[in-house]
Amino acid sequence: MLRTVIVILSFGCTLFTSAQKVVWAQKNNLDRKTDFSKVIGQNKSGVYILKHKNSTFRKYFILEHFDKRMNLLNSKTIKIPNAELQKIVVKPKGIVFFVKKFNNDYTSSLLMYHLDSNFISDAPKVIFSAKNLINSTADFIIEYDNLKQNFTALYYSEDEKKTKLNYVYYENERLVKSYIYEIAQPFINLSFYKSTLTANGSLSTLYVSKKNSKNIKDEYRIMSINFISSVNSNYLINNEQNYISDFDLSYNEMDNIFNIIGFYGIKDEEENKGYFDIKMNAETFSIYHAIFKDIERKIIASIIGLKYEQKGENLNKFSIRKVIPRIDGGMLIIAERIYITTQSDVFYINGMPQTSYAKIFNNDEVLLINLDSSGNMVWHDVVVKNQSSVNDGGYFNSIIVMVNDDNVNIIYNDRLSSNADIMQVTYTVNGEHIKKILFNSDQYYALVIPSEYNQVSANSIVIPINQNKDHTYIKLLY
Repeated sequence: MLRTVIVILSFGCTLFTSAQKVVWAQKNNLDRKTDFSKVIGQNKSGVYILKHKNSTFRKYFILEHFDKRMNLLNSKTIKIPNAELQKIVVKPKGIVFFVKKFNNDYTSSLLMYHLDSNFISDAPKVIFSAKNLINSTADFIIEYDNLKQNFTALYYSEDEKKTKLNYVYYENERLVKSYIYEIAQPFINLSFYKSTLTANGSLSTLYVSKKNSKNIKDEYRIMSINFISSVNSNYLINNEQNYISDFDLSYNEMDNIFNIIGFYGIKDEEENKGYFDIKMNAETFSIYHAIFKDIERKIIASIIGLKYEQKGENLNKFSIRKVIPRIDGGMLIIAERIYITTQSDVFYINGMPQTSYAKIFNNDEVLLINLDSSGNMVWHDVVVKNQSSVNDGGYFNSIIVMVNDDNVNIIYNDRLSSNADIMQVTYTVNGEHIKKILFNSDQYYALVIPSEYNQVSANSIVIPINQNKDHTYIKLLY
């Protein structure tokens, strides 16, 4: 599927080669009985899309198989009675999926299945059997490496206010090790975020330990385990002076380095006063550097305005959308300003006041920060956009990021209405960029769905799209 680091190796071209070919799926072949879809990947056999009436994936799920020209080849409902889908992975050869099976004694098991070319599953392989999960909504967590060969599976348990992370590590579907990692905090105080597994058996996970006190800041940490050597680490990212407003994790395969990137503030957890860059060896977990730097004031002024910048205000509510590592040890951070507001309206029925509430989902500016290997900013840019929608979860909001051999492309709906254009901004490694209309409203009447896309190869991306209120897909080949 994705080869992000390998793609970035040649992300140094100074010429713009942003032209792309567009392939449309045929709308009359698509299943209209589902509301949720997700592009899950591509292999030699074609493109695969996961569908369901919602995102719970209980009792069944639907798979659609397209050829690489986006012609529908097969669509099948996969029944998983008394179970819930946990993860599905498109491998170079075939598809594997995991389900949480609900047992009669209120325990749960994790089962692994393979699908052949006709979507027929084999007998399940038991990964965990009859486990008491930590609560009624808990899931099993599965993480694959970039090559889709090795994986870890995890469930949480608790013992005397200690949280236990119960792992198994498989190489080519052969169990290599079982491993228990303990955190001296009750599970209710912990929030786990992104994990990344390397092909060499190292797993790193971002998590937060909540302190439930105004006087003590929450701890933002990265927990790391090497399943081959059993070396482990638990590194504290922030200090007593800093709030962490957002963080992300990426892996540079060429340098064998985990990059922990994020924003920090002094005033509260929404403030983005500066950024941090932590580089960690992905085998020994030793720290190469940990840098915290304030964002330049001219960048802040360009986003919030000179008047507010001169009052000492900082950026806020920016969330990292993607971190793209480079062969030279540097990286490109792409972040977006995201926030939710509540609007109330008073109206009268028979003279009695009534109040209605609406959630407004806002996705505004996109900030790009390009860092060198030492964590210094080389260039930055801001994509100005203002997306706002009501009571829809921000379905058409946000951005799509496509990383090809030469450029980074950012795609988004410029407005959330029937007269919207779909925009594309293309960047080279030195910050040069062009902005163009990818699809104009007069011809296409279309909106992309950013939450459901997937980059399926080094030079192609598949995007669910709403065109004239019909659901379809496009494939962009760069």
